[in-house]
Amino acid sequence: MKKLHLLLMSIMLATLLFISLTMYYEQSTSKTAKVEGNIVIVLKAIGQPMDFWAIVQQGIKEAAREFGAQVSVTGPMYEREVLDQVRIMRKVIKQNPRLIILAASDYNKLREPVKEAHDHGIPVITLDSAVNSDIPISFIATNNIEAGKKAGREMVNLLKHKRRKNIAIVSHIRGTATAIERERGVRAACEGCNIIGTWYCDVEEEKAYRITLELLRYYNIDGIVALNEVSTLGVAQAVDELNAKDRVTVVGFDNAPREMEYLEAGVIKATVIQNPYKMGYLAVKTAVRYLKGQAVQPIINTGSLLITKENMFKREYQEIIFPFSQFD
Repeated sequence: MKKLHLLLMSIMLATLLFISLTMYYEQSTSKTAKVEGNIVIVLKAIGQPMDFWAIVQQGIKEAAREFGAQVSVTGPMYEREVLDQVRIMRKVIKQNPRLIILAASDYNKLREPVKEAHDHGIPVITLDSAVNSDIPISFIATNNIEAGKKAGREMVNLLKHKRRKNIAIVSHIRGTATAIERERGVRAACEGCNIIGTWYCDVEEEKAYRITLELLRYYNIDGIVALNEVSTLGVAQAVDELNAKDRVTVVGFDNAPREMEYLEAGVIKATVIQNPYKMGYLAVKTAVRYLKGQAVQPIINTGSLLITKENMFKREYQEIIFPFSQFD
């Protein structure tokens, strides 16, 4: 744990250095060629404190500076506010931006706003979560089915010596593409196990915590797969408080600092990490390329890694697990 704390402290110092260098960089690149017109990015949430979205926005800001793009970020306060995201999308369309980048909170409910943008001549790029439409010109995200399979395969491996294999899935938002695809991947990989059901925490850590307490009270649970940062933290807190880490195997998603502490402590046995910085950066880069008339890839897979206590400090994984360290 001491090793992790020292690393996190170095990351904080690196972040402060990055902010200082950023201020200098912004001044020294004021003559960079600009991309005409505004790119509006509609995220799932801009008010909820989540490391994932904070890192996405770091990637967005860096790409905007590098490529001279005029970018604004908006979205609902919380991921669960799907109808608010629909309303925000329609408000953005009325502003007639050059391009919209959308991280959709719901696979189906954001389909119509995407069509409305298209009808107004506004191109759309999707980020992180897809919509049920072939209109977006590019989709930049984790391959979530494959990421779910990685979590499921690791859970099967961790439970291989147990006679009973009862697994629960704690997910984030019902209807969002990331939740749908990750669950599909987990279920495909967990053949031979008994998946007793899926519970949704609505991206509320406290709700994920309460769900886990109920699961461990009323079911004979051997493993829990949590499908995003917030659900993983809620599950881990409950398992930790009940001193159940040797009884219940937890496999999660993402790499917030508290998740890494739970991983090092053995409360979380493995976590599938994404590359949110790369997502944000490549979304803006792709938008700029498109607006300049250059070809763009229809699907950009930003990758995922299975991280365990045994490999979390490997040098080749450091910039992804602790993304701010790349600014040293």
